Amino acid sequence: MKYDHIVLNKKEYELITGLIHPIQESSNLMNSCISRLKQELKTAKVMDETEDFPQDVIRLNSIVDVNTPFGIMKIQLVLPEHSNSEQKRISILTPMGSALIGYAETDKIMWEFPNGVQEVEILKVSHSQF
Repeated sequence: MKYDHIVLNKKEYELITGLIHPIQESSNLMNSCISRLKQELKTAKVMDETEDFPQDVIRLNSIVDVNTPFGIMKIQLVLPEHSNSEQKRISILTPMGSALIGYAETDKIMWEFPNGVQEVEILKVSHSQF
């Protein structure tokens, strides 16, 4: 992990916390991912809007090249209401979205997916549109 903890700006931290707070924990996969994200948010480095945010960290609307067990994917991380699988826009509330937020280029993450725990590697992060 490039940084000691996931990195978020204050506005996105509050937005994500508000989205996941009402989700009840259970044994299903999505709630397991949300539960892990809740734990990561407790130790996240939250940066003020006036601080220079690292350009290699994934935040909402970032475009990410990620190496998965299924091959290299290019996705955009978005809020649930903007998700669209055809446009490769992945919600923060999916297993992949919750796995990536706050991590940086070159990070490798072990995360639970529908076919079990898998490693994903962040190859590139950009902040422009597709």
